[in-house]
Amino acid sequence: MKLKNFLCGVLSVVFLLSSVRSVAAEKVIIDTDMGNDVDDIIALVMAYRGVRDGKMDLRMISAHKKSPTSAMFIDVCNCWYGYPEVAVSYNRKAVANSEYRDYTISAMAARHEDWRRCGRYDDEYPDAVRAYRELLACAQDQTYVIVSLGFGTTLAALLDSPADDICSYDGKTLVRKKVKYLSIMAGSYGAQDSVKVNGVRTDFFDATKKRAEYNVVNDIPAMAKVFADWPTPIIQNPFELGKKVMFPYEAVKDAEGPIALAYRSYRDQPYDRPSWDILSVLYVMYPELFTLSDPVTISSDNKGFNHITTPGPKGRQDRIMILQGDQAKALLDLEIAMFNRPDDYLEPWSEGCLDIHSIGTGQGDCSFMVLPDGTSMMVDCGDIGQPKGGPFWYHIIPNDSLSVGQWVARYVRHFSPSPDKIDYGMLTHFHSDHLCGRGALKPG
Repeated sequence: MKLKNFLCGVLSVVFLLSSVRSVAAEKVIIDTDMGNDVDDIIALVMAYRGVRDGKMDLRMISAHKKSPTSAMFIDVCNCWYGYPEVAVSYNRKAVANSEYRDYTISAMAARHEDWRRCGRYDDEYPDAVRAYRELLACAQDQTYVIVSLGFGTTLAALLDSPADDICSYDGKTLVRKKVKYLSIMAGSYGAQDSVKVNGVRTDFFDATKKRAEYNVVNDIPAMAKVFADWPTPIIQNPFELGKKVMFPYEAVKDAEGPIALAYRSYRDQPYDRPSWDILSVLYVMYPELFTLSDPVTISSDNKGFNHITTPGPKGRQDRIMILQGDQAKALLDLEIAMFNRPDDYLEPWSEGCLDIHSIGTGQGDCSFMVLPDGTSMMVDCGDIGQPKGGPFWYHIIPNDSLSVGQWVARYVRHFSPSPDKIDYGMLTHFHSDHLCGRGALKPG
């Protein structure tokens, strides 16, 4: 190949886990009952678009629906949208619910051969509470936002978790130190609830009937604990909000990929769906599109109903989302625009192009290249191999559920045109931060 053709190849540089993220973006963990209702899957699309726009730094998605394919589906979506590095965890005490069709099962059964499957079965994923503790333990104080799109099952277990080999803090202390706030879709309000904005009672809930809301009643003790013991502010997105912003079937009917397939397999078409979980994700990125109530303290009772009280001087300062004026229309326009935006994540390698991936694992240097003729080369694959807590130890990115070599192999399988082999390897020098991760990479 002529030199100029080589140089004119498309140079695609991916700084994994770093440069695509804005320094201003919130670090986010999403907690979801993926597989019950499809607002969760549209919420994922909003999160992926937010990562691309530098509005969100998505570190983990954790599933708590009892299903063989809930976490697998999330993993496949991460890969499809170009974020295989986003960690996935699963609560092994997940909540069973057969009220709705589990679209993750049908989507995974019908998956196309060209989907680069990163997924495992759900019981093979890291334990959710342990994965939470690992991420939060290594974070600076007040740097994470948790977005809850389902039941309180995992978050209650996190609050109850004791000090362990990961961190000397118990769960509640760990959350207090590391989490800025909880954005949660749960609960319901009616005319009997006095919700004020700038001291004036709002009539937003006057036409609604308060209910024991789905995300609360599916694990009442867990959600009661979350509202009672959560140590940082809660931004609550109640049931009534989502019905003001109906996500349209027209936006998804011709889309491709696992999320579109799941949406179409959920129920008979066509159908629109309330933006329940979607709004909790959007709040993290676009808080200016919402109105928040004056501070309250939120609780839930043993029948699944929410209640609000005026916080004391040292009480938790929660707020309830409402929509005023043109905010519902602005949010709907935003959802449609974000969902229908052409995917601009890294295109698959094509002949004549040079792709260079700089892979950051927190343990050393690693570069992966796909050359213009399709052959591949890895330069270094470091793993400093320090004992946990040692003077030179640093947390594996994205988490410790796999070794450095296994994370790199997973990444390479997703982006390489020949996912089962690496043609050439090069070591720049014999230091552990350049060499030792290669042990987990099987020669092709």
